[in-house]
Amino acid sequence: MNSKFLTPLLLKLLTGSLLLLVFILSGCTLPIKLKKLKPAKPATRIQTLPHIEGMVFIPSGWYMMGSPYKADEKPVHKVYIDAFFMDKDEVTVAEYRRFCKATRRRMPEQPIWNEDNHPVVNVSWYNARAYAKWAGKRLPTEAEWEYTARSGKTSYQYTLVSKDIYNHSYGNIADESILSVKIRFPIKERYDDGYVYTAPIGSYPPNPLGVKDMEGNVLEWCQDWYSKNYYASSVEKDPQGPATGIYKVIRGGSWNRSGSYLRTTYRTFYNPKVRFDFLGFRCAKDYKPQPEVLVTK
Repeated sequence: MNSKFLTPLLLKLLTGSLLLLVFILSGCTLPIKLKKLKPAKPATRIQTLPHIEGMVFIPSGWYMMGSPYKADEKPVHKVYIDAFFMDKDEVTVAEYRRFCKATRRRMPEQPIWNEDNHPVVNVSWYNARAYAKWAGKRLPTEAEWEYTARSGKTSYQYTLVSKDIYNHSYGNIADESILSVKIRFPIKERYDDGYVYTAPIGSYPPNPLGVKDMEGNVLEWCQDWYSKNYYASSVEKDPQGPATGIYKVIRGGSWNRSGSYLRTTYRTFYNPKVRFDFLGFRCAKDYKPQPEVLVTK
């Protein structure tokens, strides 16, 4: 190449390089086309829904406990219940048998008519408490039991989701069929629930909260000691009953009960050691709120 053309070319190259260096050192950048980014969607807070298999979540709330109908149901008083879980059904014969095998206990003798899917009977309060502890649960307090039975209603009567079954809103109670084995027994007239004794769990519609058989099948042990006058001194928030006592609270109805037992506020009691073929239980469990989960879409 001719030297007279080489010098101008070198000068152009050197000039271009110097300009580029100055451009970079001055903090400037070459124009770059950037892809337009979409704005990020805000995170959504989702509260984990409480769920335990076989149990119903009972939300917290206030209600008026008691009634004006019986001395130990007075006075009617305001009570607040923290959220908790309640067994959807009464503890069955099969469930209790598994507990006995796991803990090497003697299975209480069951009547010939009480099958595996029927509520277990002939269990003492101590038996019921032991089962509940083994299952990671506890017995419900009397206040929790009535709160659940009333389902937020002001009425003292049990309410089932469906009132069409047998044209009544009753479950398994003392009806006309019991007269075939018990003569002159107090019953709910013009009513037949289909069973003389206990019925399989879940045979009747649930109450508005989703809990079944609170009005019948078997009476149920509660956690509390019984006191006729406890309501007069009951605390307002989550009452636990008297500190001591002789009898334990019994709630609900059963296959051999009618009349006043069909009132959600009805209170009765037994020595915690007794066992009857019309007495069983269900369990409760404390609710521990779960942390909210952040979800982005």
